[in-house]
Amino acid sequence: MVDYHAHTNLCGHATGSVSEYIESALSKGIREIGFSDHAPLPESIRGGYTMPADEVDTYIKTVEEQRDRCAHRIAVRVGFEVDYPLRGSFASGYLTDSRIDYLIGSCHFIDGWPFDHPEFIDGYRVREIDDIHARYFSILGSLAESGLFNVVGHFDIVKKFGFRASRDFLPAIEGIARSMAANGVAAEVNTAGLLHPAGEMYPSDSILRVFFNCNVPVTLGSDAHSADQIGYQFPLALEKITGAGYRKISGFLKRKRYDIAV
Repeated sequence: MVDYHAHTNLCGHATGSVSEYIESALSKGIREIGFSDHAPLPESIRGGYTMPADEVDTYIKTVEEQRDRCAHRIAVRVGFEVDYPLRGSFASGYLTDSRIDYLIGSCHFIDGWPFDHPEFIDGYRVREIDDIHARYFSILGSLAESGLFNVVGHFDIVKKFGFRASRDFLPAIEGIARSMAANGVAAEVNTAGLLHPAGEMYPSDSILRVFFNCNVPVTLGSDAHSADQIGYQFPLALEKITGAGYRKISGFLKRKRYDIAV
């Protein structure tokens, strides 16, 4: 069992230390844990929700120290969750940092609107829902083609607050999936959607089947923002993964993906 999407108090809006997350993972039988705190963004864009640029080294060193301390008990990986599209005005050295094991590329903004933040939910009421989904999946298509990331995060988080598209976006999603497969990009099965109004994981069962049919590898992530959320609903997630046809999930080391039998 692995959990490759964990946030800590170092990213500004989660609670719990790296060591607390590791102990939680161990108590739940998780053999690999990946830390993916939010990479820096300009303060004016997401102040308090991402790591300040001058704390990147502290974050990496903290995870490395715990990795070395716990090496005989659990595999610990160093990662970041990176907002896409990228902003040209923020520190991005971590994109090529040799200490990093994996990068999750995620979309949290649609043309400047933080669509997944509850304080900005009214944005759904002044926009066409189908247009929101179309723009979101267009951004994911570019993300998949960028070659910058190992994983696409919470693939269909645009459904987070329950605003569902009336159009069928599966043909567009299949195109994104083929691009992910061609570029060696995995998708995460993110269980946090079960805690949101969407009421289901990211991605949906139908999208997960598209991923399998397009040979997109998958990994597991709880998107934990507190230590107790590590491994949240993973038995159900594994049931969905194997039900879609998968017999392997992905782990990462030094930006390389490897298979783990399930």
